[in-house]
Amino acid sequence: MTPAPDADVIVIGAGPAGMSSAIELASAGCRVIVLDMQPLPGGQIFRSLEANMQARPRTNALLSALGPTYRAGLALIERFQAAPGIDFRPGTTVWDLRADGTVGWLRGNAAGYLRAPHVVLASGAMERPTPFPGWTLPGVMTAGAVQTLMKAGRLKPEGRIVLAGTGPLIFLLADQLRRLGVKPALIARTDRLGDKLAALKQVRPAGIPALAKGVGWLARLRLAGIPMRTGISGLQALGGEHLESVRLLAGGKNMDIPCDLLVVHDGIVPSTDLAHAAGLALEWKRDDASWRPRTARDGRAQMAPCPSFTTGPCRIRITGDARRIGGADAAAAHGRHAARAILADLGRIARKQGGPDRTEAEVRRTLAARPFLDAAFPPGLAARLPDDATIVCRCEEITAGSLRVAIRNGAADMNLIRGLLRCGMGPCQGRNCAATLARLLAEAEPGRPMPPSPFRARPPLRPLPLGALAGMTGLDPALAQVESLDDKPEEIAGDDVHA
Repeated sequence: MTPAPDADVIVIGAGPAGMSSAIELASAGCRVIVLDMQPLPGGQIFRSLEANMQARPRTNALLSALGPTYRAGLALIERFQAAPGIDFRPGTTVWDLRADGTVGWLRGNAAGYLRAPHVVLASGAMERPTPFPGWTLPGVMTAGAVQTLMKAGRLKPEGRIVLAGTGPLIFLLADQLRRLGVKPALIARTDRLGDKLAALKQVRPAGIPALAKGVGWLARLRLAGIPMRTGISGLQALGGEHLESVRLLAGGKNMDIPCDLLVVHDGIVPSTDLAHAAGLALEWKRDDASWRPRTARDGRAQMAPCPSFTTGPCRIRITGDARRIGGADAAAAHGRHAARAILADLGRIARKQGGPDRTEAEVRRTLAARPFLDAAFPPGLAARLPDDATIVCRCEEITAGSLRVAIRNGAADMNLIRGLLRCGMGPCQGRNCAATLARLLAEAEPGRPMPPSPFRARPPLRPLPLGALAGMTGLDPALAQVESLDDKPEEIAGDDVHA
């Protein structure tokens, strides 16, 4: 007997896309379960917003520094929490996802499975991994990690700070630090003026407000006298037990800069581990050095042509930055669009005939600036492959040289390399090393006809305590049956098996 569904829809992720999708579904009368790893809704961009608003006036300076875009998320969070029919389960990790709508969850020491006819995957994005010499030293952080400490920990960095990399987040973070009274020693950008000039042909009228916001950040940083260099390369973090200085190449000359905190950012890519584990199709974007799920415009995912844990149609829709990087407004718009597609499947609303509906038009409008941004801020720190001495898999401390040796010795498959060297077997399960290894394989075989695939994914995708495994609930009776194997030899009378 197949277990009964626990809800009409399960939403994974409570960022802008997940919240917007859940609100749309619940407003139409659906029973919705929302799972999120964090204690409060908001995702990365609105992380701890509700708590910071409630802690005023102690947090007034922080809220002012984080800016109006951060505070604007409060209305969405309040609508999400007030919506009837939403069962929000914070502090819950998803460690398994299947295309038939089965979701494995972990909360504290409790674990189990939930099921629904539809699943919305809104797991967001991650910063592009950027292996370079010294990137594992204490004192080297990503821009997203610094923002997390600011928003959730109410901390601000101190000392000599260098921001390095590319993308609008570099400008946003630098402006937020400026508002907090922290003046970076240098903003070292890998992008160049030529990238911006080449990207001008991608400007669309609907994208001009987003571009104007970026110009405003840049102007304020210039007026504050924060040094900025473009076209840098050869980034290195130097030090013994911790970061002591940064070395980079700018204008044809090496620069050594004393540094206490190096903040790096090389753009954002979709988080694909859950989609990959569910057996969904992924596309390798060579220019972006990342994978992206293959979906219809409404987020309906496609199955990869490989064996799967499940049979039948795929019940997953992918939305927000987990599908395509676009920012909070685009994520919220697509979350609503995906929800309306599910409601049409459920017969709760009429299916749109002909041209795009209002939510699809909103998605297009909010993504209007994306072509310009992609061209203006190409990958920089990750544009070149690391040298042999640089660590690629930080969980297992495996260098690019060790990986190249294995490849030269005939290991032409990512899963084989994982078995040989344990690359991708650490806590991150390959999230920080898979893309770099894929590029190393392509380097060794430039004419490789097939695009690279990530490591084969198996549950659990996150650490699962044995105690939680032993007490697991929601198991499928057909899959949970234990059959004893009569593999023990029968005792023969008079024989002493210990002789």
